Amino acid sequence: MNKRILFFVTIVTITLANCSIVYRVTGKTLNSYAQDHLVPHYLASDDLDAICNGGTALGPLVASFERTGASVELATMVAQMGAGMCAEKQAQEAELLYIAAVRKGKGDEALDNQARQIRYHGIAAKRYGDAHNRFIQYFGEWNGKCPSISEHEELYYLVGLSSGLLAILHDFASQGYAGITREVPSVVAGGSKCLDAKKWWGTPLALEAVVWLSVPGATPDGKDASKQMEEAVKLGDQAGVRMSRAFQIQAAAGKGDVEKIKKLILEHSKVLSQIPAKKEYLFLEAFAENLSRHESDKIWMKETGHRGPINFSSFPGKKKNNKEEDDLLKDL
Repeated sequence: MNKRILFFVTIVTITLANCSIVYRVTGKTLNSYAQDHLVPHYLASDDLDAICNGGTALGPLVASFERTGASVELATMVAQMGAGMCAEKQAQEAELLYIAAVRKGKGDEALDNQARQIRYHGIAAKRYGDAHNRFIQYFGEWNGKCPSISEHEELYYLVGLSSGLLAILHDFASQGYAGITREVPSVVAGGSKCLDAKKWWGTPLALEAVVWLSVPGATPDGKDASKQMEEAVKLGDQAGVRMSRAFQIQAAAGKGDVEKIKKLILEHSKVLSQIPAKKEYLFLEAFAENLSRHESDKIWMKETGHRGPINFSSFPGKKKNNKEEDDLLKDL
């Protein structure tokens, strides 16, 4: 009997050991495939919905291979950033429905959509925050000095910084639901100096400028956040990767200057027809366009009750009196 038990235990042990090896090899293969093929495919696609849904679906699968000892931080980071964009789009939709309900005088419906908007911002903040945490796991804690980054890793470094900034912005919008730590802005601002601004389409400059614009007292003496953002946008336009415009429009929206927002949106629409997008990074272009389109739709919804043109190239000609809307908002 003892021999049978020993034989059984031996077989189980060998089987489990073999399974562990298979899982670990599979995890490494999956991570390598994701970096070599899946991520470049993501970046070259302008289908924002498909990519964000892909990130939501594949993120947990890729992350699960951590349990086998495989290093999947970079692939998981990109997947979680895509998943964050899904929640961000849902927050945008809830915001438009909120504006429409306010315009129609439907207070309960407005409050419900406002609550949905805040919740989706919270989900987006958590997902972007998780992407940023993967970035920290891979590149190490920020200690004021740039880590050693290979040329292959630079794009992932940029994605990690961007996800950190998006986590900050969405956490603000969700009233701090995700609990993004106060260290993240300094990581984003400091880490942005580790990348060549011209090589990466001005995005590092934009990341730093948004932190300065969003965090009171963050702008160093002698620095002008608005001018730096304009420089970042110029570099992005020239390169055909207008990620900086995404951050510029978000910063402007946070300030609530409608006329400036309109100006930036029209500039974005105009430059799209003048300088073609870089085909390897259509996803980043689509992300920036989606943000400008959303801000355009908000203005159209407030003034007309419907969304604006898909290419966000114009605004309603006559400005309407918003007194009734303001009165309703006071009652909410």
